[in-house]
Amino acid sequence: MQFIFFGTLFSGLLLVCAVTNDIEDASGETPGIVSQITEEQPHQRQKLYNWDYKDLGTIAFEDIPFPTLQPSQTIDQSENCPEGWIRYSDSCYWVETELLGFAKAERKCSEKQSTLFVANSIDEWEAIRGHSKDSFSSWIGLVRFSHYERSEQLPRWQTEGAVNPSKINWLIKPYSPLVNGWSQLANCAASYKSPASLETASYTYFYPCTYLFYSICERNSTIANSLH
Repeated sequence: MQFIFFGTLFSGLLLVCAVTNDIEDASGETPGIVSQITEEQPHQRQKLYNWDYKDLGTIAFEDIPFPTLQPSQTIDQSENCPEGWIRYSDSCYWVETELLGFAKAERKCSEKQSTLFVANSIDEWEAIRGHSKDSFSSWIGLVRFSHYERSEQLPRWQTEGAVNPSKINWLIKPYSPLVNGWSQLANCAASYKSPASLETASYTYFYPCTYLFYSICERNSTIANSLH
């Protein structure tokens, strides 16, 4: 009887080991465990936003607090834009003249119930960047964070539904990230406006996110109302 018991126990252990080996992957971890510990990509967390404050607080190299929460209010974009804002189609735009790093610029836009500028068309892109300050660069809502580089050549706009980033006026065309300044430390895009009338004198380029530039905010009723 004792021999039969130990024989049965040994067979059971062999069965457990065989099942475990069948479900382990090449790294020795089970797929179930891997799926639980794999970090969710930030752009998958929200429908309207392609990155979140975790990205901007860590990868943009700035340790800054969350934006000040504003009282909840619904924005009706059929109304006039606030004083000092620029109207184009169904959005309002604010040209920020304080020099800020990318993350702080994004926070300041958020405090105004807006995002950094995201162009939904080339016409909008040309119209709005034309209001930026001459001879200076302005942050826009376009990034290519280092942890996306292996799977994506194109940078990401902050919100969905925007124009293909390769179509805007990069310094070097056709678009490629490396020749346009992108590196492990230069993830954030800014638009430079030249005082010259030549179209090719103005361009978009990647810079370290801690550089101090002007910025452009965009308030869109669909996006702003989704914050509440």
